[in-house]
Amino acid sequence: MSAKSVRKAKVIARAFFAFALLMACAGCATPQLVVMESNYLTYEHAFTDAAAEAARKNAEKQCAHTKQVAVRTSGVCSLTRCTVNYQCMNKADATGYRP
Repeated sequence: MSAKSVRKAKVIARAFFAFALLMACAGCATPQLVVMESNYLTYEHAFTDAAAEAARKNAEKQCAHTKQVAVRTSGVCSLTRCTVNYQCMNKADATGYRP
């Protein structure tokens, strides 16, 4: 093999590795806030514990703007994606809430 073809093979291998890494991280992306109406928040995220935690933290942050707490009201997951609903409530109402 010539030096030129070796360099070309290395460039192709690096490009493939970069693409594979990008695709692997696509599932690690931050949760997407789909709907925010009044005190109701709906998130879509990857089916991972890290993505679920990121959605919860984001909901808490959004509700903190109105000095309320985020309460998970429902959620459903497939093998790859989850949709989770939160409601911002005052602390007293949140302690007695049962989904």
